[in-house]
Amino acid sequence: MAKKKDKKQNKNADKPELAVHETLELHEVMTVKQSSLLKAGMMESLVEDAKLREIIRKERKISKKAIDEIQELLP
Repeated sequence: MAKKKDKKQNKNADKPELAVHETLELHEVMTVKQSSLLKAGMMESLVEDAKLREIIRKERKISKKAIDEIQELLP
């Protein structure tokens, strides 16, 4: 049982100590990025213009990366 605690402590050791307001702000940013990712995913299939479709694909990639990075910071 002690090993599980050690692993959890080691995992959390890499994460910065965040104040409550910082955690809430990160959650807010993540919510916006998740919304953007969802919207871009829905719009991609509807868009006919190749350039616009590429912009939407880039937005999906950027949003996914941001979500992953934010999740690494959150406790």
